[in-house]
Amino acid sequence: MPGSFLRSGAGVKGNLPSWAHKLLHDSLSTKGCFSIGDVDVTDEGYTIRYASPGFCDLFDCESSDGLGKRSCNFVGYSLAARHLITVAQTLGMNLQEAKTRAQFALDNSVQQGTMCSGGTWDKPSSGVGYALVLASNGTSEPFVCELVLSSRSELRTSWGYTVILHRDVTNEVPVRKLLEAACPGGGFDQLVQEQKLGLRRRLSSAGINSRSAVLCFQQTALEVWTGKLIDKAREIATNAQGPFPAWEYTFMQDHLSTQQSFLLADTGVTDDGVTLRYTSPGFCDLFELDASEIAVTRHCQQLIGYHAIRRNVATLAAQVGMDFQQVKDRLLFVYDFALCEGKAVMGSWDRWP
Repeated sequence: MPGSFLRSGAGVKGNLPSWAHKLLHDSLSTKGCFSIGDVDVTDEGYTIRYASPGFCDLFDCESSDGLGKRSCNFVGYSLAARHLITVAQTLGMNLQEAKTRAQFALDNSVQQGTMCSGGTWDKPSSGVGYALVLASNGTSEPFVCELVLSSRSELRTSWGYTVILHRDVTNEVPVRKLLEAACPGGGFDQLVQEQKLGLRRRLSSAGINSRSAVLCFQQTALEVWTGKLIDKAREIATNAQGPFPAWEYTFMQDHLSTQQSFLLADTGVTDDGVTLRYTSPGFCDLFELDASEIAVTRHCQQLIGYHAIRRNVATLAAQVGMDFQQVKDRLLFVYDFALCEGKAVMGSWDRWP
């Protein structure tokens, strides 16, 4: 399975059997040390939206410790400056100078982040950012962390995101060596470039290649994006001014995904109804159908749950004591009324009509 993270990922659509995709995806998602953030990099870095289990192990933190925070304010980086007294004394520096040099390296990582924007879902940004920063896992000894930055966009939502791979490289670049170089004219750029030379080989040996990485990153990004929408929905539920208390909105929202009968469809309503894109388990139970039976079906006129009634009008007429044509006319009236209601209920993503 050739390829590396630095090679765009053009082979993502094929060549690997499904079991291999799952194997690589699982390895990266459970062991790989990476974070995902927005693409809007500022002087404080990027906003952390996801932290992998490997990331949490490296920094000895909970995923919630960094979520929603700018990377430069993440405790894993900010704590490092507090544990420089011993290092500063060894280097013959005062504490403030050591902190300034640590910040110099961190600022360089932000500059790298601004270089790697604009990637597509199957091809990362043309420039892959690379940086060395001082980090901490809460102990008194900071470590040197290697960052590899690349931007992509999620296929279905077009959400732009930045992937950052993290690795402890203190054995390769000691803290002392990093701080000695981290100043104008100190050879910092040369140090970073020398360390970057072996990147392709290291990533490949770690099993991180384009075909596995894109699967994991895309799925994680979609879950993060969806989670942001869910958070917004919960916020609306908390501040709801409707007939139910806020806790009941949240309760109903939770059961909606697992028990209630509902469908999702395009907004283009015609005389045939709407095109179905998703049907909940409860919907399939109600009509005794499999989701695959009604995928991309026009609701109302072709959905078997309604169409079956039209085929059995005679039986229905006998049951309700009406003549055949009268029942057909009344069914059509009900369908037309439902279509009119559908056309009148177009709302925005975060607001009911």
